[in-house]
Amino acid sequence: MRIKIAAFRPENLLSHARELAEHHGFDLFGFPVFELVEREEALNEIEAAFKEGIDILVFTSVNGIKKSFELCKGKIDLKKRLLEADAELCAIGPVTRKELEKRGLRVNLMPSAFSTKGLKELFNAIRVKDRRIVFLRSSEGNKEIIAFLERKGAVVTDIVVYELKKKELTEFKKLLVDLVKFKPDYVIFTSSLTFEIFFELSKELNIEKEIFRATKIAAIGDLTAETITGKGIRVDLVAEKSTFEDILDAIEEHAQ
Repeated sequence: MRIKIAAFRPENLLSHARELAEHHGFDLFGFPVFELVEREEALNEIEAAFKEGIDILVFTSVNGIKKSFELCKGKIDLKKRLLEADAELCAIGPVTRKELEKRGLRVNLMPSAFSTKGLKELFNAIRVKDRRIVFLRSSEGNKEIIAFLERKGAVVTDIVVYELKKKELTEFKKLLVDLVKFKPDYVIFTSSLTFEIFFELSKELNIEKEIFRATKIAAIGDLTAETITGKGIRVDLVAEKSTFEDILDAIEEHAQ
């Protein structure tokens, strides 16, 4: 009997998630809980950052890379400017690093733990005082790391490249009804943000107990797991690594 899983991936990652699920012999019910909307104003901020000089540029996700390059296309040659600036590139996680390498860019820094704590450990191990550090990421990016770097004397520019637009409640209601009918064996949360939005909307619709009571919960990373347990929900499985394929491997092993 095939294992049924549910996951809430961005639209641009759903087809790949389905391919991976099929490869594992799983049935996947998936949909995004938000849309990623590029922020046009970020172009001027990126241009200004290059003029001031960049010592370290941080990408926290694949979406951050894709949206940055999409936003700059035809206006700023982002790859060329990065190479000319001789900036060190920092990537959170192997998937993010791979996305940069696919674009012909070399990653110099990657934390061993793919979280705010991991970034702090990384920046504690190198000199950041008076260095210009730029983040290209979402509007929901954790501000704790910015404050941490500023306390250490870094000059930090946090550029919001894209914002998150939540699904309309009426649209989400239909998807949740279909999700309950699907009866997943595992519900996967790939980030704290995805869980928080999903939980908030399901609570508004008064259906969260029906969803979380009847399934096992799988999380990517300790940070996501902590966010889920913080709402009083048990996490049955945490993937040690940060890719979607890793969580599917973990589910396969857990289900045996």
